[in-house]
Amino acid sequence: MSKNSDISTGENGLFVGATDNMVHRVHTNLTDTLETHSDVKQKPSEKGSTTAINIPSTLDEKAETYSNSQDEDEKKKPSKFALFYQKHLPWFHALQVLIVTGFVAAAFALQVPKGYSQENLILGLCYAFFILYRFFDYVSSSHVTTAWMKCVRFVGAPIMRLPKHIRSIIYGIFVLAVIVATTFSLPESENSTRLERLVALFGVIVFLGALYITSTNRKSVNWNTICSSILIQFLLALFVFRTSVGNDIFKWASGFAQTYLSKAHFGTAFVFGDVVADSGIFAVAVFPTLIFFAATVQILYFYGALQWLLQKSSVFFVNFLNVSGAESIVAVASPFLGQGENALLIKPFLPYLTTSEMHQVLTSGFATISGSVLYGYIAMGVDGQALLTSCIMSIPCAIAVSKLRVPEDDVPVTARNIIVPPSDEKPANALHAAGFGAAAGVNISLSMMANLISLLALLYAVNAFLTWLGNFVYIEELTLQLITGYIFVPIAWLMGINKNDLVTVGRLLATKIWANEFVAYQELASTFKDVLTYRSYIITTYALCGFANLGSIGMQIGVIGTLAPNRSADIARLAISAMICGAFSTWISAAIAGLLI
Repeated sequence: MSKNSDISTGENGLFVGATDNMVHRVHTNLTDTLETHSDVKQKPSEKGSTTAINIPSTLDEKAETYSNSQDEDEKKKPSKFALFYQKHLPWFHALQVLIVTGFVAAAFALQVPKGYSQENLILGLCYAFFILYRFFDYVSSSHVTTAWMKCVRFVGAPIMRLPKHIRSIIYGIFVLAVIVATTFSLPESENSTRLERLVALFGVIVFLGALYITSTNRKSVNWNTICSSILIQFLLALFVFRTSVGNDIFKWASGFAQTYLSKAHFGTAFVFGDVVADSGIFAVAVFPTLIFFAATVQILYFYGALQWLLQKSSVFFVNFLNVSGAESIVAVASPFLGQGENALLIKPFLPYLTTSEMHQVLTSGFATISGSVLYGYIAMGVDGQALLTSCIMSIPCAIAVSKLRVPEDDVPVTARNIIVPPSDEKPANALHAAGFGAAAGVNISLSMMANLISLLALLYAVNAFLTWLGNFVYIEELTLQLITGYIFVPIAWLMGINKNDLVTVGRLLATKIWANEFVAYQELASTFKDVLTYRSYIITTYALCGFANLGSIGMQIGVIGTLAPNRSADIARLAISAMICGAFSTWISAAIAGLLI
């Protein structure tokens, strides 16, 4: 279906588009699907009749609200310029192409003779994307997808004749062979010997094996989803670590993010003065940036850019990894929005998620950091390129670990459907949207500040008690990090950390779990950056890049439980498992980084 089509449909009848019978279709098909859904099965009443739990009223209210919003939009007549623009749309598009092509041609003519630069590469990629975007305005993408699927079916026809379990085994062997052959064919370096790569590869297998052993339903594990997720993660890491193009793209993205988010300094200086803005205080460096990023996200959401990015990215994960639309949207959004906020994108569907879907939503929040805190870590001195790469790698990895731990054994409501519902907030313009975002950023900052104060206070209180006990048996500086740090030493070894750095990295991993990644990164950047080897430092940066800590459990239960009160018990039951899976996701990402450094 072409990009400018009015509607798009899915297998369950859910679709996005402006049609007169949309409300009835959504209500009818969603209710039919939910009747077979395990979480909302009908229960007999006292008189022996059956009633569905609040489904009709909930959907009717949302349908009525959405219908009213449509009526309001219809009452707004487009301006004369909008009508003129729509009437002559092809000519306006042609003019855009000419202007952009002229600018790019002039830029390349002036810049290319100076030599290769990352900016020229990014400009070329942006131009190619723009031309393809306009091309598919007038040529249906089905011409490409149909031909591609015919090739896939032709090549895969002999394989599809085999039993499903045989196909899964063959595919798993293929993925393992690709990883092993690629890893050990790369030349050795001072920071990456083949023995160290072997340890990291063994670590990936051990981490996945531990998740499989503790799986809630090993018979329902979809190995194609697991293998595909790990393969995507490995290829992405290979692209970043071992190709100049991938390295340049992510290095440029890191620099862009750092430069863009650093503009929050000017707002801080205006409000508090240059002395405070330049003080380097943690709250002054991080919280204004968080507020600025939250405002940026809301502006992107107002213009539809974020929804477009999420939907287009989710198409890949739905079709290639065989996950539901709700799961894919949350997974893709997590590096941008972070835990809690990512679930807002699927708020209407939260009460009807399967257990596996709910676990995946929670895991995606624990498995990565959000863009709002990215600059705070970079400002501490943490490698920005490693942070960005880890955030992107967490998308498929979170899916893999969650689906291995809690496999899907039900029929999701949004199976094969990719829907980003409209936001509850209706800003009048971009400035209004920025205000909404800034307000949300303030709430997030205050919540983060409260968590940091309380958790660090509790941590130091426990450490003071342990130190007091240790003094009786002549053990100095006995702390929770020291005790559990030794427990994390085997995990550090499985990630490929150098043997001389195992205890130090183990303590950092323990600090991240007991306190949070802020504290761990601060120690990494200020205390251990010059102590650890380059290999250990990069692997540790990946291993700490996630919200998997005890404080985040309460945050996720509180936020998502508020959005779906009828699922609060399920959320509380799954939260600890999801937090552990989030930690495993960062460890697997770190081990894969250890394969390719």
